[in-house]
Parts: sequence; C-alpha cells; structure tokens
Amino acid sequence: MGDYGEIAAVLAAHDGVITAGQALAGGLSRARIRGRVMRGEWIRVVPGLFRSASHEFSEAAMVRIVVLAHRGVADGTTAAWWHGMVRTLPTPLTVSCASEPAAVDLPVQVRTSRRSLRPQWLTEVRGLPLTGKPLTALLAAVELPDGSVFLDRMLQVGQVQLAELERVVAEAAGMHGIVEARRLVAVASSDSESAAERLFVRLLQRRGVTGWVQQLWCGRWRLDFAWPEYRVAVEISGWAFHRDPRRHGNDFAKANHLEHIQWRELQFDWHMLADSGEDCVQQVIDLLNSRGVVAM
Repeated sequence: MGDYGEIAAVLAAHDGVITAGQALAGGLSRARIRGRVMRGEWIRVVPGLFRSASHEFSEAAMVRIVVLAHRGVADGTTAAWWHGMVRTLPTPLTVSCASEPAAVDLPVQVRTSRRSLRPQWLTEVRGLPLTGKPLTALLAAVELPDGSVFLDRMLQVGQVQLAELERVVAEAAGMHGIVEARRLVAVASSDSESAAERLFVRLLQRRGVTGWVQQLWCGRWRLDFAWPEYRVAVEISGWAFHRDPRRHGNDFAKANHLEHIQWRELQFDWHMLADSGEDCVQQVIDLLNSRGVVAM
C-alpha cells in the first residue's frame, strides 16, 4: 500500500481526523502535509491536528478532535457515548487531562478536568483514549440527571459489574465526583428494596401521612404498604438489576388481583423515591383523598 493508501486507511478508521504524527508515520513529509492544507484537502484544527475536508464532520470526528486537541482522554458522559452506553452525545464534551489543558478554540462546549488517571482505569476504543467502562459509568452517573437509573441499567445489561464499580470507587478515593458515585455503589451493593422502603417510610412521616400497614397479606400476596380501609396499595422496588425475573410475572398477577378486588395500586422504585420522593408521596395523598381520606 502506498502513501495515499495508508493515509486513506488512517482517515477512514479515525473519522477523517489525523495527527501530524500519524501522517508522518504513513509516509507523508511535512511539506506534503502543508501542501494538503494549502490545497484545502485537509483543514488544520490546531497545530499538529487535521481533519479531511472530504470526510463528514461527524459527532465522532468532533469528539476525536476535542480529545486530541486537549491531549487528554474522553471521560464521563462523552466516554459513555463512545462506549455505546448512551445514544445521544451529551454536551459539554468531557475530557480528563493529566496536566493543564491547552487553550483550544473549538465550536463546541468542552469541560476539562485535571486528573491523574491510573493505567488500569483507561482503555482505547477505535483509536481514541478514554476511561474504561467502570470509571466511565461512575462519572457519567454523577453527571447525568437520571444518573442512578443509568447506572442501574448498565448493571442490568452487563455493561459493568458491581465488583468492578466497587474496586474503582475504592481505588479512586479523592477524585472529584467519587463521593456521590460511592453512595450510588453502596446502594447498589445493598438490599436496595429495603433501602427504598425505609426511605418511603421517612417520606410518609415527613408529610404526616398515617394509617398505613406494611407487609399486609392480600390473598396469596403481601403488599409492601397498604391503607386497607380505603383499598390503596403501594408497591416498592429497588434497583432493577437486583430483581428476580420470576417476580416480574408475580407482580403482574398481584396487580391483576388488586384490580379485580377494586384496589388501587401505585408503584415506586428507589430511583423515583430518591430523586422525586415528595412527588411520590403527593401521588399517594392525592389517591387517598380521591377515595375519601383527608390525608393532609
């Protein structure tokens, strides 16, 4: 393969983005690099970094340019997108730099963090340096508005394992964001369903809602919370990755039974209670009031 073929292969594999080092290694001289820029074949982004004018300026190309221009690694939500953990590329783009990041003028919002990342926390995917899936999932969970739901889903589909997350939060003590990540991992490691039930009790007590019974038998099922006089039930679940698939069918059967005997049921999980607990309790109050109870 000649110079042209090698350079074309690099551009094709890297979303039309190429560094001066890659071009030199592919057989181009500095004069020939300058010639491509002068002819408009390549667009100089920052010193030593170019993109091909004949390639689509895609989101992947922008991520490559941002990471390479800042001499860093993609982390957080940007790394999550590159790993395929999220479908839509969040902004700002997030990059970790070992030293003071370079001042780069790019047409996209970028947030840089100065971090010294251990080699075992890093990986390379399609030629881009980025944080590995465990650290990526933790940092993204802290950044995303529905972070606990995101982390739960990553555990549920096997993108990350709980043991990996526990190891990283132990190793990365002191890193920005790890305190919140450690809290999420602690919940994931525990009986999150019981934690959710305890949280629900605190929320009910805070609003002064009374009259409920826990673990009430109803037919062959037990109800997590019930107001039996008014036929209102609340079912609480923890993180989805903990759930036994057999229980899923059982929950449908329980819901059908409650419907048959004219009960009303609300369902909340840990994420709903942790993120919008007051709204959950208000739904309970509204339902009780609609069935003749003055809950507040």
